[in-house]
Amino acid sequence: MTTRHQDLPVILHNDKRGLLTVEDDKLDVLQLSRDGRPPKRLLSCPLRNFLYTKLAAPSSSPDKLGEKRRLDLHSLGGSGGLKSNTSSLKLVKLHVLVEPINVPEAEEWVETIINASYRGIKRNKRVLLLVNPVGGKGKAKSIVHDTVLPILQSAGCQVELRETTHRLHAEEIAASIELKYDVIATASGDGLVYEVLNGLASRSDARKALQIPIAPIPTGSANAVCTNLFGVKDTFNIPLAALNIIKGQTLTIDLCSILLLPSMTRRFSFLSTALGLMVDLDIGTENLRWMGDTRFMYGFLKGIATMKTCKAKIHLNVVEDDKVSMARKARDRVRERKGSEILGAGINPLANKMNGASIKPDGPKPSNGIDGEDAKLPQPTQSGSHPEQSNQVDGDNAEEEYVPDHGPIPESKPLQPGPDWVMIDSSGGSSSKSSIKRSSVGSFRSNRTRGSENGHPSEVQLAQKNGGWIDGEGMLYFYAGMMPWVARDLMQWPVSISGDGLIDVVVQSVVPRMMMANAITGAEKGEAYWLECQHYYKVSEFIVENFDKAAQPIFTIDGESFPWDAFHVQVHPRIANLLSLNGDFYVSDFLQKHDDKV
Repeated sequence: MTTRHQDLPVILHNDKRGLLTVEDDKLDVLQLSRDGRPPKRLLSCPLRNFLYTKLAAPSSSPDKLGEKRRLDLHSLGGSGGLKSNTSSLKLVKLHVLVEPINVPEAEEWVETIINASYRGIKRNKRVLLLVNPVGGKGKAKSIVHDTVLPILQSAGCQVELRETTHRLHAEEIAASIELKYDVIATASGDGLVYEVLNGLASRSDARKALQIPIAPIPTGSANAVCTNLFGVKDTFNIPLAALNIIKGQTLTIDLCSILLLPSMTRRFSFLSTALGLMVDLDIGTENLRWMGDTRFMYGFLKGIATMKTCKAKIHLNVVEDDKVSMARKARDRVRERKGSEILGAGINPLANKMNGASIKPDGPKPSNGIDGEDAKLPQPTQSGSHPEQSNQVDGDNAEEEYVPDHGPIPESKPLQPGPDWVMIDSSGGSSSKSSIKRSSVGSFRSNRTRGSENGHPSEVQLAQKNGGWIDGEGMLYFYAGMMPWVARDLMQWPVSISGDGLIDVVVQSVVPRMMMANAITGAEKGEAYWLECQHYYKVSEFIVENFDKAAQPIFTIDGESFPWDAFHVQVHPRIANLLSLNGDFYVSDFLQKHDDKV
């Protein structure tokens, strides 16, 4: 959908005549010449980046009747667009004058551009802005006051700013706030998003509270959410993150609950659960936060130098483990979405519907009743709104109105592995060479085509029953995630799909150090996905038991460390929300490729 062409003659700030023109979802401010030369373009702004306009009221003074009226225009100037250069975005405020004869046309023009710029997006949002003043490099406070607040206020947002003063303060705030906000913005790293989600999920009205979307502002050292929303190049783009607060569409995501045993403590995760090397490179570099996200690369190199193995027993309720099939489905989804892209700031009617598409709806059912729980969740309609915001009722049950579940999230209980669950046992693994010779670039598909040996299934064929894993192999790390990128330089789960009700799990076998070092080259692009030594699964739930408490006393949930004996993880499908400028995660090059593997 595009806006119709509409021009408005104005007087510019330099007293020269100008023209405001809206066409093809773009605003151009032109300076007209008197000698017939082409007009000079002073500003060109995609309507997605247009924030606010107001025509001044007429003067009540009798001697000023018939005077020119001021027209204010606020936008983010620069190249704009997620697929082009956004690094030059900055707040632009213009004011022009409208002659009395053009006032009726100006009133219509103002309404037209506002409606076109905010199609389906609420204006003048109520924003709770939480700021961690010591996160990352300690610049969050100045970034918010110098850049974020001016943009939000120029768009007419009502902002309530609160600084956190201690660990888990944001969780305490989220657990007790009045649910009057349109968005909760977090100026920090992923840690503040984690705290807010856990605070909302702990409430007695958790399902209602979690409908409030979260919009991150990247001022921490770990900003994986921003990488997944804006891409690698724009991870630290503060104006773009502020625009997302104003113009973002709801992106529904899954949460995981992690039940720690024997304490029965429950935490919620939106990003990752990690064991082994991925714990050491994160927690082991806490003292290097001044390096930004570069500290994680340093930690990774240090980890592959030591090659410390992780000893655990893991039970997975696997839905799919065929890498070729998983990649094909994720790429098909991207191609389907491309057919429904629109310009400007409007809502994509397919976006929210497709976000929750299951990659394998007839796969194994969770053993804990999650399907029944999911049936109660508010599902988006084709317009992107939740059912409680729509008056439409199923024709077969027109007499029964939908009643949303605004209650708590049910208590988690220990899981019981079923007979079809996959078990991975690395308790006897070591850093010695694996019994299977692995290539550094081989694909999972090549393993599946290897034949039998002397009429009997080969070791590899037997291993396929466990997604390629052979008991006794050394495990370098276990990494379970809900978004493609875990950092700018690591796309660990390239086929992850938001809201699909599944967790993407990677189990990395111990391999020669040089192979791991070489894998760094394509890690940002997700190329490690095709390594034979990375066992990849989509699961609905899993259990992990610690077999070496002395050597591996902690694991991490979204980068936060916890002591552990065992933990049980299950998915809560489509229960929380982020804001995204296009209603989905950033589309990686991995998902746009057409190669011989898929």
